Amino acid sequence: MTGESDKDPHFGALVRAYRREMGLTQRELAARAGLSLAALRDFEQSRRRRPRAHSLAALIDGLDLDRDQAAGLARAAALPRPRPDEVSSVHRRQGDSDSARRGHSSGRDKGLWLSVLGPLEAWAEGKPLRFGSPARRAVLGLLLLDPGVPVRRDAIVDLLWGDSPPRTAVSLVQAHVSRIRRALKGGRRFDNDDEVIDSFGDAYRLSLSAMEVDLLHFRDLAARAAAARGDGHDATAAEYYERAVSLWRGEPFADVAALRGHPGITALRQELVGVLLQYAEVTRELGQHNRVLVRLQALADAEPLNERVHAYLMIALAGSGQQADAIRVYEGVRSRLDCELGLYPGEELADAYMRVLRQDLRAPDREQMHARLPALAASGHPVPRQLPAAPRHFTGRASELAWLSALAEQDMTHAKGVVIATLTGMAGIGKTALAVHWAHQKAARFPDGQLFVNLRGSGPGKPVPPTDAVGGVLISLGVPPARIPPDIDGRAALYRSLLADCRMLIVLDDAHNAEQVRPLLPGSPTCLALVTSRSWLTGLAAEGAHLMTLGVLPETESRKLLALHLRGSSTTADPVMINELAAACGGLPLAVCDAAARAVARPGLPLDSLASELRDTHGRLDALIRGSRSSA
Repeated sequence: MTGESDKDPHFGALVRAYRREMGLTQRELAARAGLSLAALRDFEQSRRRRPRAHSLAALIDGLDLDRDQAAGLARAAALPRPRPDEVSSVHRRQGDSDSARRGHSSGRDKGLWLSVLGPLEAWAEGKPLRFGSPARRAVLGLLLLDPGVPVRRDAIVDLLWGDSPPRTAVSLVQAHVSRIRRALKGGRRFDNDDEVIDSFGDAYRLSLSAMEVDLLHFRDLAARAAAARGDGHDATAAEYYERAVSLWRGEPFADVAALRGHPGITALRQELVGVLLQYAEVTRELGQHNRVLVRLQALADAEPLNERVHAYLMIALAGSGQQADAIRVYEGVRSRLDCELGLYPGEELADAYMRVLRQDLRAPDREQMHARLPALAASGHPVPRQLPAAPRHFTGRASELAWLSALAEQDMTHAKGVVIATLTGMAGIGKTALAVHWAHQKAARFPDGQLFVNLRGSGPGKPVPPTDAVGGVLISLGVPPARIPPDIDGRAALYRSLLADCRMLIVLDDAHNAEQVRPLLPGSPTCLALVTSRSWLTGLAAEGAHLMTLGVLPETESRKLLALHLRGSSTTADPVMINELAAACGGLPLAVCDAAARAVARPGLPLDSLASELRDTHGRLDALIRGSRSSA
């Protein structure tokens, strides 16, 4: 292509040729380069022949041109040859530190390096890897959305073809994965027998390290920052946070059209927001407000109704000597909340405003914060105690109960974000029973209340829409229906404002997917959200969720549970028959309870006959279907 560039002096023709060589549409290249589609079309159709320096650098970066190709494109544009720092600085905002530049190039010249926190790029020993068609890049992007988490083949098919996959869809996916695997494997510096992409069943898993993917490196740096902050080393934490946020070059997967609007992209964006606000907290404690000011301003522009972001921006502005600008920020967001949602500023934003006026910019002491629900205190509404009755004969699950308790004890003491625990597993495995049993045990730790929301993710009927779920919770918290915003964003914002600094337990039962759960997650680290679902809910990983998958009960615990249910009934509880009946239930607590209920209801039926019924496949499924309506 270099030879072609020397022969063809027309800038637009060169851009078009390079774009087609990469297999990109005009829209995809515009997204990669951060240009408007109209501007790109003007260049290619020679309506604009002399691009500005930053537009040239953007196109060079978006087309992944090497040094010679970049020089040829610059000559065709009749502009000076772009400097190397211009070529790779397109997606950085003015005012980014030198560490941001180091973050952008981190890993490019050290073996394999994949960058997703901006346009999707892959490098091997400093040379870009090409993956060909947009479809193959979409497959790689989906695998990179959550590295290490299996992606089912049908999810890839849905992403590429939606409801109209070709008959050869499976073989096409296999071919894409095979070529991606070969390219990534060849890009590793050392010979490694480990597979880059593992295949098992109908799923694929990308197995890379934090030294090979910027997203994993970002999470590693954020974790190191949190640990340093927990140990009281704020200066070290600030350096780690700076390195972490510097890895972000723009919208994640900005040039992968198939992933636009994907919930995983939204989750990544929220993850960045959370880490950036933690960085802002550290800089406030250090008195170095200006370090994060530019990024907070950009984030506030992108999220004009996010009260927490604007509160942090106000403090940073005032701490940088710009008190008048901080007050203007408050007036702007107050006006938008009033005009668009009919809401008053929440407590955090109002507190930031008063701090700016008083020039009291110290970080608030979390140890002295008093948990409260302002709306409840004002209205006299009772504190919510919504947990269902605890299971009468709960048995076993000692390790799972200990895991939940340790999570609450450790994370709620040191957490900087909301604590989320998810219990997943098949129908009838006892997720709801475990959640409710543990919640009753720990209710005293949550004096501001316990919420319980049945999301009906697995039926009967359709799952509860998130808008309705949040609306119901707001009513239970004492918000008059007339004051509840009509849209999901407004409702979620009001919900988080009410729960700010409260000690509250939120049990979200039978979730359908992460999108249904996310608006119901509080923002306060003093709250704990416990979610049950038959799905993996890997989309909540970005929020820092801790995942526990429940297995079947051991035979000893199944027998004990069955014996407890039969105790006191007229049914003859022969130990041998109890063993047989428990074994026929397959370690499913729901099946055990169903078997005990049948035995009590039919005292004349021998237990061995009941065991035979349960061994029949259809009988066991019928039992589960009946029972799963009330217990997931």
